[in-house]
Amino acid sequence: MNKFLPTFWLTYWKKVSSRSFLFITILLMCVLLALSNIDKIIDFFDHSENEITVISSDNTQLQETFLKAYQQTDKNLNLKKSSYTAGKKGVEDDKYQRLIHLTEAGDMLKADVLTKKAAGENDLSSIQSTLSALQSSRAAQSLDLSPADVSKLNAQADVENKVLSEHNNTSLSDDAKALNTAVVYIGVFLVFFITINYGSQAATDIAMEKSSRVIEMIVTSVSPVNHILAKIAAIIAVALTQIVILALTILACLYLFDLKGVLTDMGLKFTGETTRVIIYAVIFMLLGLLINISLSAIVGALTNRVEDIGQAMMPITFLNIAAFYITIFSMTNPDTMLVKITSYIPFFTPMVMLLRTLSTETNDVQIIIGIIICIITVILLLMLAARVYKGSVFSYGKGLIKNFRQALQMK
Repeated sequence: MNKFLPTFWLTYWKKVSSRSFLFITILLMCVLLALSNIDKIIDFFDHSENEITVISSDNTQLQETFLKAYQQTDKNLNLKKSSYTAGKKGVEDDKYQRLIHLTEAGDMLKADVLTKKAAGENDLSSIQSTLSALQSSRAAQSLDLSPADVSKLNAQADVENKVLSEHNNTSLSDDAKALNTAVVYIGVFLVFFITINYGSQAATDIAMEKSSRVIEMIVTSVSPVNHILAKIAAIIAVALTQIVILALTILACLYLFDLKGVLTDMGLKFTGETTRVIIYAVIFMLLGLLINISLSAIVGALTNRVEDIGQAMMPITFLNIAAFYITIFSMTNPDTMLVKITSYIPFFTPMVMLLRTLSTETNDVQIIIGIIICIITVILLLMLAARVYKGSVFSYGKGLIKNFRQALQMK
């Protein structure tokens, strides 16, 4: 242990004090702070509350009725009544954002929307739906229908999805599901980028020591097994330090900037199920980190030149990319057979099993089985990394497979 700690602390402080670590950490903190104040940023650049929409029509009753109905679609709309000539001139002079001119053609209503720039589809759709509702109401009056008859005609059929699953949580609202999905999205991206980044660092550091022959001096005072385990532990500690800093930033944002209020305004609801998903996300992030760093350490020990480390790391990179794409493209349907099978394959489990936390068909027992598989994989990879590193310290042959065989044969 007395020889393990010096290597650990030397590697840890070297990584934590590096410019790249500080830059990336500060950048991510700034991103989190920006996202926590996204409502304020949007309000700063968005001046839609100052944009005025004017309504004109030769029929003042139609003008007044449409204005009230259209205001109900969005309380923040700034609406005014105007004549067609004044409204058109106001749009041309950038005084008004748009002019909605209403006309009648028999029993049909028509709206001409005058703007200096093309109106958005959502705006046109809102205007059309409001005008269609007024037209239906006028048609109902001409047919002498009662308000109850009009309500029946406009009533939507009731369609409810009842999932027959013993694990189904029917009490989970759409807002809570949306937040859980967002947590999984963020978790998957973090697992992917953190594991790729720190796995590459582990392989590069080990390959650099070996190519520069520094390791030949190191092993005279420290055993190869202690040295490799200390480096792996240090890199994991660096990753955990970065994760803890970001977690503290998120907690600070929750209390300083009323992040819960922002999430509520965005239609996202925090529940106990969200806490469960966050806990699993942290667990799978750590397991994914351990698996990738251990595997990358093996690749670094078998690589004799730093120039070859990129090519040697390609299989691990492809495994991570495959897991990432399977997860992202299955986000809307986490119960496919591909997801179920790959969630139990160790190198895919951290991302894919995290996705399955959104599924009502996946219980905690299945997720815990995935965690156990990952833990067993980590232990085996660490044992293999120690064995390979010990046997490849003085091996400078070419080819990963050849070096791997020689490392296993060394005692």
